[in-house]
Amino acid sequence: MKTLAVLVLVLALAACGGKSQTSTTPTGSQGSAGSAAQETLPDVPFDQLPDNMKGKFMAQKVIPAMKPIFQNHDAAKFAKFDCETCHGKDAKARHFQMPNGDLPKLDFNDMSKFDKKDVEWMETEVKPTMAKILQMQEMTKENMKGFGCLGCHTMAGGGQ
Repeated sequence: MKTLAVLVLVLALAACGGKSQTSTTPTGSQGSAGSAAQETLPDVPFDQLPDNMKGKFMAQKVIPAMKPIFQNHDAAKFAKFDCETCHGKDAKARHFQMPNGDLPKLDFNDMSKFDKKDVEWMETEVKPTMAKILQMQEMTKENMKGFGCLGCHTMAGGGQ
């Protein structure tokens, strides 16, 4: 739960949006990003990968890139950084579906419950890095399409 609390801020910007229904069912060894026998992934955006490669993508690209970003932000809260950090404790049972309704809910009309430093971190580090890794445009105030807060989080009250 402690990692989920900070994760809410991952993309907590008023300009964020763009709900993405993403399922990443890992296959094989999760977290084996450093293994010598890695399968070569095609150079395509994440959403164009076959389902059987999405878990490999997460293990090879997302975890190694995002782990230091989270741990540099809060080493204690993110000492353990793995699939559950974003996808939740029941990730496997939910087939790694995103957004994760267990993450803190966002209300773009009132973001005061979140620490401004955390919101800025998510805006300037987490969101653009994830967009780049996923080979998606980043959602911004000027570009409302692409990867944004609602790629990971849901809205308070179930709105979009």
